[in-house]
Amino acid sequence: MKKIDYLNSFIKKFLAPLLTLSMVLSACQSPAPIQAVTTTTTLPPPSPAVPTDISPSPTPTLAPLKVSLSKDLPDNLLKAIPAQEGLLLTADRQDADIIIEIVSDDFDYQLISYQVFVLAAPFFTIPDDITLAELRSHLTARAPSAEAPFRGIITEIPAKFLQPLISPKNPQRIHLTTKALNENLDQYWSILPFESLVPELKVISIDGISPLDDFFDPSRYALSLPIGIRLTGSDRYIEPKFLNSLLPESNFQPDHLTSLVMTGVTAMARETAFVMSTISPLYPGTNLRDTMRRADLTHISNEVSFFEGCPFPDPDYDGFIFCSDPEYIDLFTYLGADIIELTGNHNNDVRALYKIDTVPYTLDLYHQHGMQWYAGGTNLENAKAPLKIEHNGNKIAFVGCNSYGPYMAWATEDSSGSAPCEDWEWLKQTITQLKREGYLPIVTLQFQEDYLHTATSNAIRDFRPLAEAGAVIVNGSQSHVGKALEFYADALIHYGLGNLFFDQVDFYITYDGFIQKHFFYQGQHINTELLTITLEDTAKPRFMTPEERSKFLQKIFDASAELRSTA
Repeated sequence: MKKIDYLNSFIKKFLAPLLTLSMVLSACQSPAPIQAVTTTTTLPPPSPAVPTDISPSPTPTLAPLKVSLSKDLPDNLLKAIPAQEGLLLTADRQDADIIIEIVSDDFDYQLISYQVFVLAAPFFTIPDDITLAELRSHLTARAPSAEAPFRGIITEIPAKFLQPLISPKNPQRIHLTTKALNENLDQYWSILPFESLVPELKVISIDGISPLDDFFDPSRYALSLPIGIRLTGSDRYIEPKFLNSLLPESNFQPDHLTSLVMTGVTAMARETAFVMSTISPLYPGTNLRDTMRRADLTHISNEVSFFEGCPFPDPDYDGFIFCSDPEYIDLFTYLGADIIELTGNHNNDVRALYKIDTVPYTLDLYHQHGMQWYAGGTNLENAKAPLKIEHNGNKIAFVGCNSYGPYMAWATEDSSGSAPCEDWEWLKQTITQLKREGYLPIVTLQFQEDYLHTATSNAIRDFRPLAEAGAVIVNGSQSHVGKALEFYADALIHYGLGNLFFDQVDFYITYDGFIQKHFFYQGQHINTELLTITLEDTAKPRFMTPEERSKFLQKIFDASAELRSTA
């Protein structure tokens, strides 16, 4: 421990030099005058030599700082407090210089650190939020309530630590470990430390606040446990840096967290393009902008290449050869797009119709606007190349391919297009290699289209091996409708997200879809939030109302339940 002793410092720095100087000056004074007499002359004895290397007095050793650790602190926090020289642990709070404890309104604290816990439910749960009053009511009930969205709370956190958080009077329904339960765990919610989140769980916000919020403030969250350091009034000065070294580190570190938004089909053509050209290129993103921009990384799967000679869009056009006006790139910039997926089957439509390869121009446009891309390129080699990104210590890699075709959409050794899936082996090998390099592989596929919420047997057959190869997320980017999801081989597989910016006016099932928001923390994929959107005004999606969302999720979760029997 670094000793804090200002008295000793003052002696060394100021008094000792003055003392030495005084003695040296004394040695330099003239001797006493000679006394004149008639018979003899007597000289006074010479002055003794004055040493010039006098050392200062020994520095007194201060008593160790006494630190009291509250017995209510979790064991893992007690172990995290480092043992340091000059530090003495004491059980006597009255005799302590420093007290570390769960924060109380009765005292002022020099420093506060938050241990963040999370209320979570099984992933396929409809409710998104609960009030603290409701949570307390359900936890203190002596018997399960028919109104409760869960049968009980599972946690390995001792109940005494929950009391400052939710104050349950009779927490009989808090089960301390999952090992003691023989019932269906799908009916139970959980309270767990933030870092223990896993994708198979859904975070439930409390009074509208979740640790996964873009601007999360632990001090306003019901399940934040504040740990504070306070001084007892000792006159000794203690450096803030030293106090900070004693405070247990928060288990919620924002600079270790990465959020990623992923979307479904974008094809800025036909009636969508007509609206963009007549109102504004930014119009489709009006309702989504803030959510998409706030993510650390924002992904868009754009199926149609930009072409400077693209004709003015015809809203009544019912064909399938598309191009996009270059000014539409402003929509992606408006939404904060970082990553563009190129698996789409319309990327070479311009070449088919006008005999012009516009993919290089499109890629240059992305580059000018600071966007990166994957799963497509100017030749087969760079179309297959993964996109690797590191953010806040999280290593994420994107790779994808097009299994649907048509042939003209695929890249070759010397021509542009999307990466063909071929026999899938190159994709599996790429996933395995990325995993070895420490990346979290995300795979997106342009697959065969259908207009069902369920997953087809062909999709199940081809998607699951990619999860087995090591992908953490496998998405179907082809689907114009929101489709089923499952967890398989430790990966989240979503067989289709639905449309983002694309009109299919006569197919109402295509109006509803998903935006995924994934979260990565300290090198792990820890959670996924499903945002639900619906189309209005032909070209402008909006977020669903709670009632719309509940009905849509129920459809998708029912379709997802069918996958469990085939797992």
